Amino acid sequence: MNQRGPKPHTPLALMDVGEVWHVDAPEPADCKRIARNVSQYGVRHDKGYLCRTDRQTRVMTVTRVR
Repeated sequence: MNQRGPKPHTPLALMDVGEVWHVDAPEPADCKRIARNVSQYGVRHDKGYLCRTDRQTRVMTVTRVR
């Protein structure tokens, strides 16, 4: 595989529909930042994602839905 540019920090480009990515979000600002970045990625690449945060464990679950 001939990759251009730096290695991606998130698996969003490699996710198939139905796959899940768990990411730690210890601060409320982290939740908002991650959700905004995932949304922007989805808009720019014509993909759909759903973000949910477990408030007890502070873990955000990102699921690709389209």
